[in-house]
Order: sequence, then C-alpha cells, then structure tokens
Amino acid sequence: MRVFELSNPTAGKPVVYLDLDGVLADFFGEAARREGVDHWRRARKVKDRIDQVAQETGFFMDLPPLPHAEQLVSNVVKMAGQYSILSSPLMSNVEESTREKTQWLQHYLKNMQPQSVLFDHNKEKFARQADGVPNILIDDWDANIKLWEANGGIGILYTDDNWDRALKKLQQALHHGQSKKPAKSVAENQEQPDPLRLMTCRDVLKYIKSIHREYHLDGPVLRHKAWILHRVPIDQLWTPEYYDQDDPYRRVIDLDWDHIGQISRADLEQKPIVADHNGWILDGNHRVMRARMLGLDHILAITPYKK
Repeated sequence: MRVFELSNPTAGKPVVYLDLDGVLADFFGEAARREGVDHWRRARKVKDRIDQVAQETGFFMDLPPLPHAEQLVSNVVKMAGQYSILSSPLMSNVEESTREKTQWLQHYLKNMQPQSVLFDHNKEKFARQADGVPNILIDDWDANIKLWEANGGIGILYTDDNWDRALKKLQQALHHGQSKKPAKSVAENQEQPDPLRLMTCRDVLKYIKSIHREYHLDGPVLRHKAWILHRVPIDQLWTPEYYDQDDPYRRVIDLDWDHIGQISRADLEQKPIVADHNGWILDGNHRVMRARMLGLDHILAITPYKK
C-alpha cells in the first residue's frame, strides 16, 4: 500500500473515498481508443493489451479527465467538506503508475486537492474506521463495491453519465453514515488447527475436476509434484477479477455474485481453494471473494509444497 498526505479523519464522520480510473480519469476510454475499438473489453488479447498500454511511460499522467470529473469532486467537497482518493496501482508497474496517478491529481485537481491519497488493491480494508464508523467509496468496479459493503462500508457504484445520481446517493450515505451505529466485525478469526496434509499433483487435479468438469489449467498443477493442504493468509492470494492485474494465466473473469452470496463457512472448510506458488488462484476465485466478504484473515488452501 502507498499513502500520501494522510491525515486523521474527523471522529464519527465518514471519509468519502473516490476511485481514480473510471471515476475521474478516462482509463478505459483511452485504452479502447489506442486499440481502435469502441470498448476496452473488445481489445484483442485484452489482458495483454491493457498491460502493454498502461505500462507505456506517461500513460496515466496523460489520461483525459472524464466529462463530469470536476463536477463530481466539487460537489463532493460541498457535501462532505473534503474527500480522499483510493486507487489500485497497476500490479505490473506499481511504482510508475502510482507516481503518474499522483501527478495527474496534482495537475487536474490542483484547486481541489484530496485530503489523502491511498494506493491499495484491497480497498475493503478502509471500509470502516477503527471505531466502526463506515466510510463511503465511489467506485466504478462492482467487485470493489461488493467487498466494501461486505466489510461494513457504504458503496456507490459509479458511471460518469450518471454522476448526478451518484451525488444523490452520496447525500443519503453521508446522513446514513453519521447516524449508523458502528458495525461489528463479521470475521470469526478463531484459531483452528492447521491440516498440513501432503497431496500429489494428480490428487489435486482430480479434486479440481471433481468440482469443474471443464478445467484448462492442468499445466500449472502438474508442474509441482507435491502439494500441501494448509491455511494461508488471504492477503497473499490473487484473483483475476480486476482489469489491471498482471495475471500470468491471462484471464478476465466475471464474478457471479449470487453464487458468492450462497457460499457458506462450511463450504470454505469442505472445499479448499487451490493456488500456485505465487498466490494466484487456480481454483476457487469465488470462495476467496466470499472469505474476503466475511472478513476472514485465512482460508484453507492447497498450494505447492516447499521443503
């Protein structure tokens, strides 16, 4: 996580966080224009192209503001008094992307600078203050909003053409956030015994295919002869639901939130996820998302065994 100019929020008052890409800066429109398509998802080999485009020097600094970016910020300041930025850095180029995004803010919002600027992929960590007061996130990515709300915050899903509707929701959220009783944590992080069970790669592949008949990532599983069943920290796992993640398997997935909502704690214990040696999920993206929504710190997982 990168933090700039961070100051303490006013006690009992929600912090209003604005996303950058897709809310203030036209990341997706620019990526589509450079690829010659009308929507970024129609780009050829979209994951590779997005990574390639976004890693070009000056890309984030040169992004045009969205048409209603200035109106959004000025009205947020009128309503809340101040705001903060909460943005995900480009995973494959963290340092450069955070530097350029900071320069973008200094250039385009020089008269309405944020109270603080945070760069973090796990935005839900900031959903509530230490005393339980819910913070507010305006973001264009539904996964961020779902996780934010699941962790006790107030989320507003944003599109630039509905900017005025977002402001109406913000007005309601500010009133709700100040009157809302601090939420209790949903996490039940009690100590549990670590299974520490060894498995062969064939066992792991058979297990995955008992859940998914059509599975195409055999190679990464068979690459490691021995695997181990144990509990791993969730913040060390990576799921490819975000456009800017440097997923080595080049995936873009659409999460089924109805399915995620039906996953129980028992399911998480009975069906461990499978991850590679770098923490990328090979099976169990929805289960990991459910664990994050429940505020869990660890999850049962099968990973390559390291002696």
